[in-house]
Amino acid sequence: MQLNEELAERLLLACSDLTRTATAAASGTRLSLTQARVLGALHRSGPLRVSRLAELERCAQPSMTGLLGRLEDAGYVERAPDPADARAVLAHLTPAGEDELLRNRRRLREPLARALRETATDDVERLIGLLENTTRALHPVER
Repeated sequence: MQLNEELAERLLLACSDLTRTATAAASGTRLSLTQARVLGALHRSGPLRVSRLAELERCAQPSMTGLLGRLEDAGYVERAPDPADARAVLAHLTPAGEDELLRNRRRLREPLARALRETATDDVERLIGLLENTTRALHPVER
């Protein structure tokens, strides 16, 4: 196995471990992991169509509509017609939704933050560079 393939596999396994740790930490939060991902997508991207959120979560549009309804009932999301297409609906993150998302992230990141506090500064800086490079490679800027 080539070095890059081996590293990719090890990163996937590490991400799996992180997901399990986050799932355990999420047991005390108000948001499910799926709800947190949807709020995170709205936080990063701004308002999104229901169809785009369903695509991101790899679920059917009616399932996303139901999830957004629950988030709306909780006061975390608002839905409004898309000004570009009156048939479509845009989901918007509310201030309460942003607050809950950030509170959720603080709780989920704590186990990892504890581990990183024990990591050498040089290693952390290299990890930051790796994350930046990987993010750019996975999500190139469209021009």
